[in-house]
Amino acid sequence: MPRLSAPAVSLSASEQDELKPLAKRPSTPQQIALRAKIILRAAQGDSHGTIAGALGISKAMSRRWQGRWWALSSRQVPVTER
Repeated sequence: MPRLSAPAVSLSASEQDELKPLAKRPSTPQQIALRAKIILRAAQGDSHGTIAGALGISKAMSRRWQGRWWALSSRQVPVTER
């Protein structure tokens, strides 16, 4: 079976500056914080398995949110609403 490797996620400085507080702020809804953590770890080069193990999620969830990140970034849609 072919190995499913994560496509490289690269974040701009402004994207990192928006995602880091979301991941750490206690008032952020936990679903949003988890998604931010997934993308930040993917940007560090972590694999789906590493991200899943560290965050207590499935590999499928890691794949899903990275895929959604790619779909949004390819359309040039802002990540967060203000």
